[in-house]
Amino acid sequence: MSEDLSIQGTLSETTVPDLLRSLIRSAETAIVSLEGLGRTDVIYVNEGKIIFASSTDPDMGLGEVLLRGGELNLPQYNQVTERLVTPRRFGAMIVELGFIQPEDLSRAVERQASAIVLNAMRYRNGSYTIEFTQDFPDDIVTLPLSTERLILDGIQSIGFWSLITRGLGRPERILEQAPGSNARSYALELNEEENHVFNLVSEPTKIEDIVAHSYLSNFASCKTIWGLLTVNLIQDAEGAAVVETKAAEESEYELSALVERYNTAYQGIFALVFQKIGDHIYDFIDRVVLHLSPDTLPYLSGMNMVNEGRVDFDQLLNNLISSGSENQGLVVHTVLHELLYGWILEVKSEFGGSTLEKDVISIAQKVKR
Repeated sequence: MSEDLSIQGTLSETTVPDLLRSLIRSAETAIVSLEGLGRTDVIYVNEGKIIFASSTDPDMGLGEVLLRGGELNLPQYNQVTERLVTPRRFGAMIVELGFIQPEDLSRAVERQASAIVLNAMRYRNGSYTIEFTQDFPDDIVTLPLSTERLILDGIQSIGFWSLITRGLGRPERILEQAPGSNARSYALELNEEENHVFNLVSEPTKIEDIVAHSYLSNFASCKTIWGLLTVNLIQDAEGAAVVETKAAEESEYELSALVERYNTAYQGIFALVFQKIGDHIYDFIDRVVLHLSPDTLPYLSGMNMVNEGRVDFDQLLNNLISSGSENQGLVVHTVLHELLYGWILEVKSEFGGSTLEKDVISIAQKVKR
């Protein structure tokens, strides 16, 4: 694991829900370790979905969670803990004693993992480490957790105004519903309060105006807005509007220059990877393209990406015209950014933590300035 990319920081500058939000949006696979309050919580994320969680908190053990939920009574709990003279798993013991059926054990572990995640969202101080890796411990099992619902419930349980304001930012922040969020809101089965706030963002609206028009208390409104932001049902509108306006005004000449700037970056990354793996670069490029969204791929149709990773501007323009897109500038920006991010993700997967990965990140940062 030491060779994988990892980032560290303090929880006094961010929140656990916002850390998870970035992983969900990018569909990352990572291990999130949180330390503080005398405990360590670890959350496992696979392709943007929470699949498992563990904790050193003595109140987050399987037995304590089942006792708290009424699935174990006190005599049963005491009997199991008295017999655990060796480091045997609590789950195996309660099945052996007949306190829970084998087929119910996975659901019990699911409730425990959910409880750990909900509890972890309340961190106000401490430190975090995000390790981007697919090398999970052998005893980690994939649990059918509803990531977005779990995060919404976790934020609803938070009573700390300092966390809410840290997650929301300034009250003048303009928000809008994210693309496709209506369908996702039904799938998430939003409760009445969440639906109410979500509908107040039917058009770009400032946070302070959403709160003013909500029948909920200001505290509850802000907390609900933060929850909807974290699960990406709503998003920042002002940044998207600025990019869209700017892109729409760009001429074909300006777009050509933009593509060439990104092509210079693609060439630079191509050269670095080629030095490392030689002719295997062509298989590598195939994997880069796999990171692109289905909506982006048609715009790269007819291109040979083995030409040092360059995008053929003329072919891109033809594909844009064929698509009938009304906002060609915005599409070009999106395609170029996704492709650059595809290179970064594949380099991170193949060479994470190496000098090569750092050099690629440096190239990407320069091209986006």
